Amino acid sequence: MAASDDAGDVGAGQGKGGPGPGSRRVLIADDSPFILRMLEKMLTGAGLEVVKAKDGLEAIELAMASPDVRLIILDVMMPRMNGYQACRLLKTEPTTRGLPVVILTSRDQAGDRFWGLETGADHFITKDSEPQRILDLVTSILDAQERTGNLPTRSRASAKADPEASSVDVLSRINELLDRKLFEATVLSEIGRVARSLVSFDETVRSVMSLVARAVDFSLGALAFVDDDGVEIAMLLTRPLHSSVVEEARGLMLERLVQQRDGVPFARINHKQYAAPEGSGPEEQALGGFLAVPVVTAGKVTGMLALGGKATGRASQETEAFLAQVSNQAMIVLDNARLFDRVRNLSIRDGLTGVFNRRHVMEVLAIEFERTQRYGGELGVIMVDIDHFKKINDQYHHQAGDHVIREVARLLGEGMRNVDAVGRYGGEEFIAVLPHTSDAGARLTAERVRKAVESYQFKVGPDKQVTCTVSIGIATAPADSIRTAADLVREADKALYKAKESGRNRVV
Repeated sequence: MAASDDAGDVGAGQGKGGPGPGSRRVLIADDSPFILRMLEKMLTGAGLEVVKAKDGLEAIELAMASPDVRLIILDVMMPRMNGYQACRLLKTEPTTRGLPVVILTSRDQAGDRFWGLETGADHFITKDSEPQRILDLVTSILDAQERTGNLPTRSRASAKADPEASSVDVLSRINELLDRKLFEATVLSEIGRVARSLVSFDETVRSVMSLVARAVDFSLGALAFVDDDGVEIAMLLTRPLHSSVVEEARGLMLERLVQQRDGVPFARINHKQYAAPEGSGPEEQALGGFLAVPVVTAGKVTGMLALGGKATGRASQETEAFLAQVSNQAMIVLDNARLFDRVRNLSIRDGLTGVFNRRHVMEVLAIEFERTQRYGGELGVIMVDIDHFKKINDQYHHQAGDHVIREVARLLGEGMRNVDAVGRYGGEEFIAVLPHTSDAGARLTAERVRKAVESYQFKVGPDKQVTCTVSIGIATAPADSIRTAADLVREADKALYKAKESGRNRVV
């Protein structure tokens, strides 16, 4: 490596056989011979050894070639490679990442300071600072290393530096670093784009995990959201896994989360699983590897990103560092999606029962009716009313009445298919929309609900239970008297009225 008269030289204190184990060697990179000489004179005068480089590229070559450098000072504006680029590579390379880096520059804008520290620099100081302040900073860093015994690994151990590092090697590594950073920035940007799309939580989980899959191959990806006493886990499979493998990953994740909470277990654990795509291969019988990255906010663990699969056991330190960035970004995006779902649910759900409110269930009915009119098929509507509900309120008060309404809504929902929509029509009355359902199918569903309510014990006091019944009216389309969705509701309501008139606790 060719070096100018002002670069590559070693200052006072270096003997013929090289520095001893207690050497305090500082590497300075600056394209100004005047600045180099001034810093060298100041540091050697304080008993330090100095290695000089004329630009960032040469600074990296010297840092890799010398295992005894304890500290690096980098100017920002230099030819071939500036100080920011050099710092980022030094902090990425395994042989140099432990070396403290001081950015010394004439630029003192907020953006310069931010970018200098963002590249991994440990300190940022301007050239117009008092010389004593620069010397104090350097000596305080070296003193702290010796006081704590935290010398850079390269100086303390017998690990050898890279004496063959050439400009071509360094530039090649810089290009690899830039490629990786561009890739990582693209993935993070895509996660940000998902945040702007305001889709449901389920869609957001799939989108975020598909982006993570671009960086790391995994069979199972999981995201955990922690509150004070509970945890919610969303787990997505990219390949079919045996149930015992899924349970193993879930157990490992909970174990890591509890460890982060100083062993405090969770009172509530909610688990949601998204199945692997159909035709994605045979069922895997082993997890292979497991990698978990906690998300810490204000000193508390608020979440975790976990990946399972053969490839995760071989993840590099760079990959783990990238996943730490991804997990923080993803958690913000997914928290927003959860909030969006909650706000949306508030607008379409009944506050007491959790089923759809009247406005939304009527919108669902209108859509299903239009679909039936256009494409054919059958559509059923069930109207349900709690019998003698006023007596329950009068005898046991409104709190007991609310409990009965909630439980009837739950039983009604349990008696439906996933495609059916249940809503609270008003007071103690409910409506259910049953797509692709004939009159006979609607009657079977209605009878199932009626029997479930009739056999249920409703708790209306500390040690008091009562039974109650429901009357149900059904109507289905197509029918001669039904030309609109409103007609379908009217006919179901008429049937409900007949059920009430003919003795209640029946389906008409």
